[in-house]
Amino acid sequence: MKEPKHFFNLESKANQDGKQLIFFNLNYGYKEYNSANSSYKYIPLRISTRWTIKKEFWIGNPIYRANGAYKRKYGKDINTKLQDIEDEAYLQLSLFRNEHKCNPAPTELKRLVFEKLDRIEKVSDSVIITEYIAKEIERRTALPKTMKEHWGKTTISGYKNLMKHIKKYEAHKDTVLTFQEMTEEIYWDYFKSISDINKMEAGNYYIHNTIAKECKNLRVMLNSALNDNIQLGFNFNKRGLRIDETERQYSTYLNENQLKTIINIDTSHSSQFTQARNYIIISSFTGLRIGDMKYLNSIEPEKIKHNSTTYNLFHTKIRKSQENKEELVVAIPILKPVVIILKENDNKFPKFTSEPNLRKAIKSFLDHLEFNDLVTVSKNYYLSENLISQQKKQKDVYTPHDCRRTFISNLREINVHNDEIEPITHPKVKYASVLDSYDKRNLVTKAISFINALNSKNSELYKY
Repeated sequence: MKEPKHFFNLESKANQDGKQLIFFNLNYGYKEYNSANSSYKYIPLRISTRWTIKKEFWIGNPIYRANGAYKRKYGKDINTKLQDIEDEAYLQLSLFRNEHKCNPAPTELKRLVFEKLDRIEKVSDSVIITEYIAKEIERRTALPKTMKEHWGKTTISGYKNLMKHIKKYEAHKDTVLTFQEMTEEIYWDYFKSISDINKMEAGNYYIHNTIAKECKNLRVMLNSALNDNIQLGFNFNKRGLRIDETERQYSTYLNENQLKTIINIDTSHSSQFTQARNYIIISSFTGLRIGDMKYLNSIEPEKIKHNSTTYNLFHTKIRKSQENKEELVVAIPILKPVVIILKENDNKFPKFTSEPNLRKAIKSFLDHLEFNDLVTVSKNYYLSENLISQQKKQKDVYTPHDCRRTFISNLREINVHNDEIEPITHPKVKYASVLDSYDKRNLVTKAISFINALNSKNSELYKY
């Protein structure tokens, strides 16, 4: 294993009395795999010494100690403490290597050093949250994609961000977060602190919904730990401990003229644009969410006869989210713009790329079409009631979910009533009941009622 090397450094920004915090850094060969660029990154142990000093009194490389002028004026306690930290770090690293035949993670080494320095209480069965998350990522990534617990790239990205934020919090607070020692006070302080850290690093606090997603991911890990019989320091399921997302503060959709442009454009020169065009047309004329659109390729269009008339429909599950406990089902009419897509794809629904790639494709496609209508976007930062508003181009804010809004907004524009729309967009029939022919006919009846409502309106596109 790599020979460890250390150095001390002063924090770049001085506090109000002109002193800078001293940090201890130990490079010992620990590395983590970075899937973003398929490479390994070396990660050192970094510890705040809790001592501050003015730069004029500091001796840097290779001594890293307070100078003689400081010792004559203030004594030599600071140098003694720095030596204690240095010695303890080397000792705990050596002991861990001898016992486990590998390098400890920086968070684990930090915990061992802090225990010896009496900064934290020693808990023999403490589980470090970042290490638990890392193991969960490794375990769930290795599971077959067909298993519910499998995590894809998008989900993994969210939990890697959670790990990164926790490590920043630990460095900021000079602590190590464990499940056993996390309290309700630390829980709330975590969200406030990572927002404050982002303000220092990027110039802005996190917006509320970013923190809400962070809260959701952290709570998933707390629940997972609980299921693994790991003791938690507080009851995270107590009422009032969730941070819910707020409704987004802008609204946009594609009107019929814009949809006509998309329907009529030739995208055969670009597979990316074809993906975007197909998605926009199908979602904008079915109201399906992105979570259901990705399964369309496995669904067969149907010709169903009802009262001597044949209708083109398809049945699909409505999943809503991974947390949705009931799988719902709906029968959706195949409107003329969707028929165009089916004819272009051998009477099958096209297969869509991953969600991140699809979002990029739609943005690039709308940029190509120069959909530059201005949209007012408002957002509020975490723990702030003030809304920040700005004007953005439609192409820059439009998302796959806006296709669902396009569907509903255009139907309302031509005065289709909610009671005709809701059986399509918000079905209530449970998936299991599809096996009952009566329920299936009931779904078809609702779809035909929707078709009749459309055909009674004056719309060039939204007509069966």
